[in-house]
Amino acid sequence: MCVTIESKIREIIHDNDFDLEKPVDEIGLEDDLLDLGLDSVNAIRLIVGIESEFGFEFYDEDLTTDNVSDIQKIISYVKSRL
Repeated sequence: MCVTIESKIREIIHDNDFDLEKPVDEIGLEDDLLDLGLDSVNAIRLIVGIESEFGFEFYDEDLTTDNVSDIQKIISYVKSRL
């Protein structure tokens, strides 16, 4: 299941063209997306994409850049909500 979640997250990042310093397929699971150029506006777009793809809304208290700072954290959050 984790590979499927990861591939969907990478697809969301790719489809939104966040103009990161690395192509999405070269981003490691724990590479900091903020360090790679993800800004707060694009973090919101990423969250909206995750919500749409996985069919849930982030809890208000979870709407932080920390929860989307790397792919592994996103996978963990999505798994906790499914």
